[in-house]
Amino acid sequence: MRRLDRIVRSIPPFRAGLIAIGIMALAVYLAFGGSLPWESSFQLRAVVRSGNELHSRTPVRIAGIEAGKVADVERGPGGTAIVTMNLDDSALPIHSDATLKVRPRIFLEGNFFVDLRPGTPAAPTVHSGYTIPLSATAIPVQLDQVLDSLQQGTRQNLVRIVHELALTLDHGGAAALSQNVKEWAPAFREGAIAGEAVRGERPHDLSLLIADAERAARSLAPDRAELADLVTALDRTAEALAARREALAASMPEFAGVLREALPTFVELNELFPTARAIAREVRPALHEAPATLRLANPLLAQLQGLLSPPELPELIRVGDPAIRSLARLQPPLRTLLGLLYPVTECARRNVLPPGKSIIKDGDHTAPYPVYSELFHGWVGLASAIQNFDGDGQAVRYHAGFGDQTITTGQVSGLTEPLVAITENKILGSRPRKPSTGLPPFKPNVPCITQKPPNLQAATGPGETSTGIP
Repeated sequence: MRRLDRIVRSIPPFRAGLIAIGIMALAVYLAFGGSLPWESSFQLRAVVRSGNELHSRTPVRIAGIEAGKVADVERGPGGTAIVTMNLDDSALPIHSDATLKVRPRIFLEGNFFVDLRPGTPAAPTVHSGYTIPLSATAIPVQLDQVLDSLQQGTRQNLVRIVHELALTLDHGGAAALSQNVKEWAPAFREGAIAGEAVRGERPHDLSLLIADAERAARSLAPDRAELADLVTALDRTAEALAARREALAASMPEFAGVLREALPTFVELNELFPTARAIAREVRPALHEAPATLRLANPLLAQLQGLLSPPELPELIRVGDPAIRSLARLQPPLRTLLGLLYPVTECARRNVLPPGKSIIKDGDHTAPYPVYSELFHGWVGLASAIQNFDGDGQAVRYHAGFGDQTITTGQVSGLTEPLVAITENKILGSRPRKPSTGLPPFKPNVPCITQKPPNLQAATGPGETSTGIP
């Protein structure tokens, strides 16, 4: 102690004051978040919408464990804030798909922390100084913001919604919901399938979809006046529907029939999707050429725009009004015509097109073409394109054959004696098989749509007995 006292007394007062000032400055530096020079600090930055909740030394947590602190909060572009964080070594590695959320520590707010998710191992790691973009950050919705949105008009609308909901539940809505519970499971299953499909088939399909939607929204953003007019038009439409609420309520029961018809339609749409995907793949190259074609159509669109402009539109309506009135008079006869065409189109859809698209199986002689294609091929012969090649022309052709088997046609109308032929092979069978009951019944008074589609696959019948020549 005496030696220490002698050392202390030997230090000049000026030097002792400098040492005391240095120690106090170091203490203040460390107290206000300064880092030691030998400590390794990973610096991560993030762009957030607001930095009001953050300050120096706000904790940064990963999975609830403190992994660093906020070092600085500065103003960013467009009213945003840039948060700089110093992370410990335990927080590493940080990946490029890292996300960040500012969360309150307690329910009453006033104290916040940064909830950092370092990303997935599949994403590449980032180095110190990396900035998390605004799209990957979020800030809490504070209570005052919620209360600001609940103005008097909003509160009145909420009261009206609750009142209308109560009336709906009291007048059969609760029973209808109870009956619809059994339909929830299939709806959720189909919704899950649709949600899985939205994610796409390949990596970045969803991100590309969002990017395309962003470009579409960006192209609409400059036309703020037209967007406002669209909202105004929607408001007018809603007001018109509200003014005729009795008619609207009377039309609601008809939706049950629409929904009943919609289910088979959805099933047919599901069957159509594979074909639609194939068409989309084939159309994709043409879409790359579409911009040039659309640019060629711009002059026509400009002329149409001028035709529909306010100075020209009234005259166009005046000229087209008689034609529109004539079309209105055609509605009753058109309904009758469509009623007559419906059985024909349904017959073609159910009983003509499916057999026409089928391929007739004929063993080794099966043609790789559907029936309608074979019909078109037959038109070549009907056009006499090969008449002198296959014996359909004016030339008479004879064919001589030899063998020990005789074949006869039996009695043929118009001939006094049956036809007889000689061949080397026995008859194995006949196709199509000769019907045992004669011609099928012909009933012109039976609707086509009630009949089964025709089966063009001909059965093989037994061959008649052939006789050997002694």
